[in-house]
Amino acid sequence: MGLRKYVAGIINAVLTSKIITPDAQVLPSGYNPIESIRGALLHWVSVPFNGQMIWCQLRCPTATQIEQCGDITNILVDKEDEKKEYSHDEIIQIRNYQEELCKVVLNVPRFDEVLTLVGDYDFVISEKRNELKALNKKFEENMQDMSEVEKKTFRMQIQTLELQLGFILPDDTMAFLCKWAMGNDVSEIHKITKQNFLKAASLAKMHGKAPSDYLSGKFTDFNKKEIDSYAALALNDFLREQETFNAGKHKWLLGKKRR
Repeated sequence: MGLRKYVAGIINAVLTSKIITPDAQVLPSGYNPIESIRGALLHWVSVPFNGQMIWCQLRCPTATQIEQCGDITNILVDKEDEKKEYSHDEIIQIRNYQEELCKVVLNVPRFDEVLTLVGDYDFVISEKRNELKALNKKFEENMQDMSEVEKKTFRMQIQTLELQLGFILPDDTMAFLCKWAMGNDVSEIHKITKQNFLKAASLAKMHGKAPSDYLSGKFTDFNKKEIDSYAALALNDFLREQETFNAGKHKWLLGKKRR
């Protein structure tokens, strides 16, 4: 769950959420495909690229296509997860999820076209390659005389450059494309609290239905799947916490009786 929430945190950082379409039409309630919500399969959108805005034609992905990109979710209800530090390998996994989603959503230019142009002609990438080469050389030559703190700092700088070179699209571009593709600007998913999920899961369990049946609002069809998944996990976590609490309370009562 931690990785999924971290991804959601990155995605939610770029666009402000609005429950209206680009032509100012109020969105329908319920769970709808992103293509239906936006009114067409393809759209020309101004996308940030290292702070500059570039017009791109974006494709509305289906819920199945989003699922195939990896373990991604819009749901971020635990603010403590935003403060968590992730390992280099975990961050690479997260970036892979985002990159797959960018491949699905970019239509003009296509992802491979952007990759070729940026990789071959971007002077910033060239500078970063030279910087990484110089940093690696300096680290190897001076490693024996460095403190552990200095070594850690060097390794972090090297890993950061490796990530920037391994994933060509800038952070603002990836964040924007992911949020647009997942419909975060046209969904009320961000309004659902942990208590909402828990209540929906409890009602669903009582009546043999899905948690999404007990959460009304304006959502995408992908939201329905992640709501059902997260609500079930939230209920399981709550039940485990209750078991732990009750077990502790029982031990305390037994100890008190023995006295």
